[in-house]
Amino acid sequence: MTIKEILREYRDVLLRVLVMLSVVYILIKIYKLSNPYAFPYIEKRFGYILIVLGVITALLYIPYNKLLKAVESAIGKIANVEVGIATKAEKVLNVFENISASVISLSLGQKFVLVAIVFLISAAFVLSSGDETEANRMAILAYYFLVLGVSNLIAEYIMNPNEENSDPHPILRAFLSLIALSTLIYYTREITKKYPHLYLIPLVLSFLIIIINKIKK
Repeated sequence: MTIKEILREYRDVLLRVLVMLSVVYILIKIYKLSNPYAFPYIEKRFGYILIVLGVITALLYIPYNKLLKAVESAIGKIANVEVGIATKAEKVLNVFENISASVISLSLGQKFVLVAIVFLISAAFVLSSGDETEANRMAILAYYFLVLGVSNLIAEYIMNPNEENSDPHPILRAFLSLIALSTLIYYTREITKKYPHLYLIPLVLSFLIIIINKIKK
């Protein structure tokens, strides 16, 4: 068995564990709606475990070969460009082009997970500055993106298990994922207290995706 196959096997095991723990977490949240004082802080601790497991699982899903090729290509282009104001601008442009191409090439699930990781890193910086409430809001958003990302990764694997870079029905899944995100934000008091209209952003984006897709056709 190759290293790639071993990693894929561990990735599948982690994904199953993450799904099972997510179900347990949802059941805990439902139970605490009627018994808010039972098991104090258990959902927060459970949430942190889910985030850690989700990030590890997400990292195993990232197509490192593709990203490495993009970075190598960017470095190669920079090395071959002459020094000067125009060439320096071209260097920066080439780097951004390669990075953006790598991000665009990710599947929908991987994109959601990438956003979750960005929110987690941002939450850590905000928490270090002393704003625990804002950091908590960002952690909640990170969790939502992580759950949607893993859900999409599962859908991608079920629909096309033999194709590593497959992304079946991305427009439909993007629309449904953004609607779900909008709904989750709308019913999260910690977020709507400070940002009452934040739920409109994913809602508008979901319809923009459909409209742009229709125009392209």
